[in-house]
Amino acid sequence: MKPCFLILLLATFMSACISEKRCSEKYPPAIRSDLFVQHDTITCVKDSLIPLPADSGWLRALLECQNGKVVVKHIIDIKPGKRIVPFFSVQNNILTTGAIIDSSSIYFAWKETHIRVSRIESKIVEIPVYKVKGLQNFLIWSGAIAWCIMVIIVGIKLFLLYFKRKLLP
Repeated sequence: MKPCFLILLLATFMSACISEKRCSEKYPPAIRSDLFVQHDTITCVKDSLIPLPADSGWLRALLECQNGKVVVKHIIDIKPGKRIVPFFSVQNNILTTGAIIDSSSIYFAWKETHIRVSRIESKIVEIPVYKVKGLQNFLIWSGAIAWCIMVIIVGIKLFLLYFKRKLLP
């Protein structure tokens, strides 16, 4: 009886399963890694006004009257500015003066281009799916039947042993 029990105990220990943690350490799953690099170009249009400093110009002339009309006798001084050009005219006793001037600020536009690089890494764990084939299926069912028979035989032996002790005083 003891050798049969020891064989049963030994078979139980030998058919013990491995834990999931130990199995994943011993047989790591296949990992497929994909790396995507994406380049995004962003263009921003920016503008600004650049103010210019104040500017001035002047004109000095000597005027006289001839036959009842005003005429320019002599231009004494003329000083144009950096952006101002003064002008004058005398026609029919009418003095017209002015200055041509640029705008006092400059509109300036430019484009800024930024390139943004995005790295996307994806890891895909491939878990293999095992399917039981014909011989393996046969071994599974025959093992289950063998275990059932073994448990029944051990149960009968224990039952008989128990009743033998009860019947014998």
